[in-house]
Amino acid sequence: MNKCKDIMMETKVRFQGNIYLMGFMGCGKTTVGKFLSRFTGRPFIDVDEVIVKETGLSISEIFGKKGESYFRELEKSMVTKITQQKGYVVALGGGAVVNHENWEKISTSGITVTLSYPPEIIAKRLEGKTSRPLMNNINRNERLFHISNLMKKREPFYKRADLTLHFNVEIAPQKVAGMIKAYLESRKAAKNAISN
Repeated sequence: MNKCKDIMMETKVRFQGNIYLMGFMGCGKTTVGKFLSRFTGRPFIDVDEVIVKETGLSISEIFGKKGESYFRELEKSMVTKITQQKGYVVALGGGAVVNHENWEKISTSGITVTLSYPPEIIAKRLEGKTSRPLMNNINRNERLFHISNLMKKREPFYKRADLTLHFNVEIAPQKVAGMIKAYLESRKAAKNAISN
């Protein structure tokens, strides 16, 4: 990737079913997803929000009381349910695609889009947030280091997406959603051209 560009796009071709937004915490999956839902007329699902609604506990409370392994099992169950449906915009949790079974179900039931920002922007976005359990109890000086390390571990999983949008500067979420919509429309036009 050319780090000098403010916006970088990488694409692979395939589409059916849902539109899955993936990427590190704080990259804007939920906000972009809501705009994309409006732009495409598809219902929006945030996996973390559904887990919170079903358990009656915040993500931080689940991590604190039950542990990360318990949360990942809940997440896996939710991904299974969602991937059996079609026509949604889905915001995935930051670590959802690391699980092999999740990825198999996600990648075969729709198009995947990774949203990506440098660690410095993510750290700034997450500053003061208490709803991010993997960032809790980490002081400000260690946060950037922790984010960078976790992003490096997850990067190979995020790179498997059909479309990768990497931004080196802050971009308005509605603009990001517009880019994804344009990509989907170009895929549809290409498919129609081939079939005619």
